[in-house]
Amino acid sequence: MKGPRVSSGIRKQQILAAAKRCFQRKGYAQTTIDEIAAEYGMSKGSLYWYYPSKKAVLIDLFRVFVEETLNRILTEIGSIRSARDRIVAIGERLARSLQEDIELFSALIVFWESSFLDESIREMLMDQYRFYGRILTGLLDDGERAGEFAVPDKKIYAALMIAMMEGVIVRQVLNKDLDLEEIRRSVSGVMNRLLPEKERQTGPAGSSHTGKHGS
Repeated sequence: MKGPRVSSGIRKQQILAAAKRCFQRKGYAQTTIDEIAAEYGMSKGSLYWYYPSKKAVLIDLFRVFVEETLNRILTEIGSIRSARDRIVAIGERLARSLQEDIELFSALIVFWESSFLDESIREMLMDQYRFYGRILTGLLDDGERAGEFAVPDKKIYAALMIAMMEGVIVRQVLNKDLDLEEIRRSVSGVMNRLLPEKERQTGPAGSSHTGKHGS
């Protein structure tokens, strides 16, 4: 008697999980579609029914990363009013995601590596960088309009924030020696130093303007 039929979506998730393990062991370039099929326990011909190529598997892994990590973070911070607090929450949630699913981030490293050799993958990655940049510059705009901080060059600040987050990801994937819980607790302090509170305007003698008329 046959067991319950597995849906195509679930089957793809299982294939991606098998591919992640293969890519982590041997790297994307050295992994064959036969090895992915063997890791999952199906024939290569059956795997082709779901993915026409190894590149298609990698692209879907990247899509999963974006949908499962970034979209979840954006949903979680949606109710936070302060732009500064939303930026801090993004960093904290990213550190927690790294703790919870190191394999998914390891797959992202493979995607970065492959972008050097494949122009279409590189363009996908650059599209994602542009998307991240728009999110962060939008938050910086919101914070500046609300008087939370002043940012001289939002694109540079956004690039620095992305670079810091990626540096933590790469370090942890390569060596797993970071205390991610301590990093999560430190995000607020780092962001407060990077985005200091907006200074009050001062008068000619250095006295602070409070918006009130003197007596």
